[in-house]
Amino acid sequence: MSKGTTMLGSKNDPAPGSENPTLSIQNLYAGYGRRAVLRDFSLTLNPGEFVGLLGANGAGKTTLLRAIMGLLHPASGSIRVLGSTARTARARIGYVPQKHQFQWDFPITVKDAVMTGRTREIGWFRRPKTADWVKVFHALERTDLMPLKNRPIGELSGGQRQRVLLARALAVEPALLLLDEPFTGVDAPTQSALTGLYRQLAGEGVTILMSTHDIVAAQESCSRLCGVRGSLSLDGKAEDFSPQQLYAWVHGRELEGEGESTGKGGSAGTNPSPKIGVPSADGDSTGSTRQGHPAGHRVTPQEAAA
Repeated sequence: MSKGTTMLGSKNDPAPGSENPTLSIQNLYAGYGRRAVLRDFSLTLNPGEFVGLLGANGAGKTTLLRAIMGLLHPASGSIRVLGSTARTARARIGYVPQKHQFQWDFPITVKDAVMTGRTREIGWFRRPKTADWVKVFHALERTDLMPLKNRPIGELSGGQRQRVLLARALAVEPALLLLDEPFTGVDAPTQSALTGLYRQLAGEGVTILMSTHDIVAAQESCSRLCGVRGSLSLDGKAEDFSPQQLYAWVHGRELEGEGESTGKGGSAGTNPSPKIGVPSADGDSTGSTRQGHPAGHRVTPQEAAA
């Protein structure tokens, strides 16, 4: 996989020269039954941004991805992809699920698995056309899977399976690429190769939103980090946050002292403890935060380091 440059874009406003954002979410409320998971969530992603989405289990990351793909109907608010509703624009959204969500014991080859990414475009009972195979083979080439195109998917390694899922998403030629824990169960060389390809795609104008628990990988891969805790409550350039600040925020607590390490594998340093809010006892982040920020306040890197 060839390397590319990362397109930086850390603001939640359209980038210079970008009149139309790829993704615009305004005042979104969504959940399951009477349980609201996302509350007054707003986010704008512009072409070429590579954004890491952080948050603890149950914070709303999966709910957000489902809503963007049109699989979950919001209670209120709006989601626009390329200026259209999420359901209308689904053909331009590529989705890379977690590996365990794909049926790897199904008796198909790599190229056929990648073709399943075009099912929405082709239809369930129609044969792929030459144009469909051209797009599939292009996706296989970009992910270095052409030598494996005729191999049964059940014989693939973890890293190869992750590349199949990415090729499957690229087969739709997406404008918006959604990644759900893409680095889980892959080795370091595969992670590095995938990161290079993600950056290359971003450089070509593809907007990427990556949901992940891996703070280190998010900082190393993404240009911008957003944190969800019911609402969007953390947003800034990846380079402006320390791993300790992010770890403390994700786990809903502050650093105990200036320079004290709370991150996995972190070391003591001189960064001041971040003023990052936490949800109330019932888990509702719409209340005031421990640091006294008002409801819906979005923590910036400057506040985190204050």
